[in-house]
Amino acid sequence: MAFLDKDKFVEMDKIGATWLDRGAEAYRQGDYELALQCYKKAADYGNSQAMCNLGYIYAFGRVGEADQEKAKAFYYFTQASLAGNPNAFYKLGDAFRFGNFVKKNDEIAFQYYSMAESVLQEGDEDMIAEIDYRLALCYARGWGTDQRWDLALKYINEAQLYAYRNKQHGEYNWQKTSQQINKLHDEIVREMFS
Repeated sequence: MAFLDKDKFVEMDKIGATWLDRGAEAYRQGDYELALQCYKKAADYGNSQAMCNLGYIYAFGRVGEADQEKAKAFYYFTQASLAGNPNAFYKLGDAFRFGNFVKKNDEIAFQYYSMAESVLQEGDEDMIAEIDYRLALCYARGWGTDQRWDLALKYINEAQLYAYRNKQHGEYNWQKTSQQINKLHDEIVREMFS
């Protein structure tokens, strides 16, 4: 009987992944309504990345006004984080850091960034630069934690390494991320060694 349950779970996971891929293709083509429907179906099968992508659709107003969809964005990012999605954790961190969807709170933002780092798995390398950049910012500025230049340097160095990896793999938005990382790196080094 246990094998049947496992087989059913594997089948559901495959179906969810198929809907996620269809949603991603529709999103790339600018068909946000179709992407929304596909991501919802994938989310119904427990796909945490689809839940996170629904958060993005609502947060950026792809199917309506972003201001009117904030609660939906927060809901889907939260659901994805409860399923252990590191992307959702750092987006919730951003929500609390910048006061999007919720009241600004640096301590909670730092906790979400830390959780994002703790749940990274093999295959999540494309997110490490973003997460480590945010942790470096928190340590450099004392946002939600004690100011620690040594940890700021550690995280920004790791962010630089993964930004280079993202460049080599042609990851989305690598140029902007790399510029932000290099700017913060220079600031941290100046502060530590001047």
